[in-house]
Amino acid sequence: MSFRPNFTDVNRRGGAIVLTGQSDPDPDGDILAIHVVLSQGSTTAAGTAQTVGANWNVEVADDGFNTGPATVAGVETRRENATTTTWAQAVEIP
Repeated sequence: MSFRPNFTDVNRRGGAIVLTGQSDPDPDGDILAIHVVLSQGSTTAAGTAQTVGANWNVEVADDGFNTGPATVAGVETRRENATTTTWAQAVEIP
């Protein structure tokens, strides 16, 4: 069953904010790229997943982000029919 990609966790790790998510892994090898933008007030950072599949993560620079609510938007691109899915979620930066 297909489902939309989503963000599942947000953590800080050594000067970066790590955004973790899930995507539908079927069909195998269909996901080409996942790009994200994290925004909090006037601070914004973008990143790309280095490895894509059912579970993935993206690191963005921690510069200027505070503990608290933020918004993260994602774009997932797939081979089949050149499908692009976009989504946005509210997250909590620890």
